[in-house]
Parts: sequence; C-alpha cells; structure tokens
Amino acid sequence: MSPKENFVLILGAGITGLSAINYLKGKKNFKIFDTRNIHKLPLDFVNDESIKTNLISLKDLKFELIEYVICSPGFDYDHEIIQLLKKNNISIKSDIEIFIEENNSKKILVSGTNGKTTVSLLLERIISLSGLDSYAIGNLGRPVLDYIELKKDYFIIEVSSFHLQISNNLNADIGILLNISHDHLDRHKTFKNYVNIKNSLFGKCKVSIGNKNDKNIKRGLTSYFEGSEKIDDANLNAVSKVLEKINLNCSQEELKKFSFKPNHRMELFHEDKLGRKFINDSKATNCGATISAIKSLKNEKIVIICGGQGKGADFSELTSEIDKKCEAVIIYGEDKKQIGSKVKTCNKYYVNNLKEAILKALNLSKSKFTILFSPACASFDMFNNFEERGEEFKRLILNEGNT
Repeated sequence: MSPKENFVLILGAGITGLSAINYLKGKKNFKIFDTRNIHKLPLDFVNDESIKTNLISLKDLKFELIEYVICSPGFDYDHEIIQLLKKNNISIKSDIEIFIEENNSKKILVSGTNGKTTVSLLLERIISLSGLDSYAIGNLGRPVLDYIELKKDYFIIEVSSFHLQISNNLNADIGILLNISHDHLDRHKTFKNYVNIKNSLFGKCKVSIGNKNDKNIKRGLTSYFEGSEKIDDANLNAVSKVLEKINLNCSQEELKKFSFKPNHRMELFHEDKLGRKFINDSKATNCGATISAIKSLKNEKIVIICGGQGKGADFSELTSEIDKKCEAVIIYGEDKKQIGSKVKTCNKYYVNNLKEAILKALNLSKSKFTILFSPACASFDMFNNFEERGEEFKRLILNEGNT
C-alpha cells in the first residue's frame, strides 16, 4: 500500500477485528490499531504477515487518509485515539452498523442486560422451524461481518451496550429491549448513561418492543411484553411478542418445549451423595443476573460463590438479596471487598481463588443445600472468559473427592 492511499482503520485486534479484516480484504486497504503490545495479540494477527504488516501505531497514523473506522465493541472508548478521530470528523462505525447498511435481509435487534443470548437463539430456532430461514449473530459469538454476504429471511442480531455506544442509529425491522440493570459502569460511568445507551436501540427500528415492568425502558414504544422476576418467563414473553409482530403464532406451552439455557447459565450439573446440588451460573457477569438466579431458587438453602471484576457496579441490591435468601456467601476475586462490604447479615467469607471458594462451600454446606456459583462479575481478573471460569468450576467440583 502506498503511503498516500486511503484506508479503513480497524480498532481492536480481536474476534471482531479479524472479521473486519476478512470483510475488507480485496475491497479496501486497511490498518489495525490495538492498545496491546504485539506479543500479546492473538496468534491470527501475529502469524499472518498480511495482517501483521498492517498493524499501525498512533504516532504513525495519518488521519487525513482514514476513510472511516470499524471499532470493535471491546475497544477502550476513552482512548485518546477516539477523541482524535472525532476531532478530525472521521466516521466511527460498529461492525453491526456496517452489516445493517449492506445486508438487505430483515433484521431483529435484541438487547438487554440479561437474557440476550437465550432470546436470540430461541427466536432463531422457532422462526427456522416455521419454515423461514433465520440465523442469530452478533454479540453471542458470531461476528456479523462473517455473514454479510448471506441472504436470510431474518437475521437476529444480539446487540451489546458497547455496540450501541459506537452506533446509535441502527436501522432494523424490530428492536427489543429485555431489561436494564446495573452493568458495565466502568465503561459507561453512570447508570443514567447506560440506560440512555440501551434505549438508543430504538432510534431507527420500525417496531420497538420493551419490557412493560422495567421502569428504565422508555415509554411510547410500539409494544410491550410482560416482565417477570423469573427471567425464563420474561424471556418467553419477549419471544412471544416478537413472533406476534412477524405474524408467527406460538403458544406459551409450545414455547416452553423449545426453552433452553445456554451453557453456564443456571446449569445444574451435579448432585452428590449428600443430596447437595451444584449450579454453574458463570454467565452471570452482572448483579441483575445473579439476583435473578437467587430468586429462581425457591425454598432452597443456598451457599453462593461470587466475585471477580465488578465493572463499577453498585452491589447493594445484590447483597440485599443475598442477606434475605442465602445461608452463606463466599467471595473471591479483584472486587471481593466491594461486595463483602455491602453484606449485612449473611455469613460471609473471603477467599483467594475459586478452588478455595469451593472448598469453603463444601465445608459450610449441609445435606440438601444448593451451592450456587453465580459471580455477578466479569471473569477477566483470573480467567479469559466466563466459559473458561464455568468449566473450571465444574472441573473442580467433579474432581473433588468430597462430592
């Protein structure tokens, strides 16, 4: 590439960044910027010379040559490069915005603090079984640009608050917002900002659907579904409302036949000789998800394990629920003191890691107790992702001689 040729700048060398590279190859020149040292980048970037040679530093960046920017959702939006791009009036887009602009299939956007993946995959499954061609993509681990050339009757796109912060003008046939509770305040700074960003989902949707019982979701939408303290029931109500809007009928009884939970979401995977139940809820990366988990366990004696990176959350509502419902709470990870300081009456124990937490839970629990691993925090202080964290929890439980 000549030093004076225009290019598209990709921010973030991760899964989204790689999909952006594959999308641009053969179409446009590109450069990649990442805040990490090259030796800490994924091997796909380091081992591919055609990618490696397009990595660029901030000091070598010529802003006048940038056509537009594809920003990965995980990229630090407070980084100085974002301010410089805005100062130079350079368009910053998410991968989802580009997909929506270039793919003519009908689109259903799904967002919310909790339940996005479950609802997206349920919609994919039921719409497909009705005879229409549908596929769920986006934040659930299928980067949208990998599917930009495909034609479907419906693409169901899971959208995170990070995507919406980058692109608040997403056109879609339907947008549904499931719920809003405290999450990602380390990035969005205040809950008010987070609420506004989530509600921006509806900006250009032809049909807008919200949770009737969530006071944080704006009024005046096209339609509302009935929320519920039980997230499974709320998810089914949400799916039912979307199906109604695309003229597909499915009763609650029929919907329940399709109901399922993604891996690491309230996964009851073991019961030992004492009748103790072990639940892996590693996907609970925020307080709202863990509160729902506790509320779903009616009349059970719960020992809960939680902790990790709190993402700036206020743990008051969570610890209030723990005080009401749990026999003991075992807390580990980077923000364990922030959580523990809010616990008032429940027996609390601080430990150094997940293995110690499990040993403590086994020691404290009695016959017929439920040991709930629902962290209410991100995993990145000790694990690569919530999946790895959940697998480690299950491995430790199943390999522990006492169970």
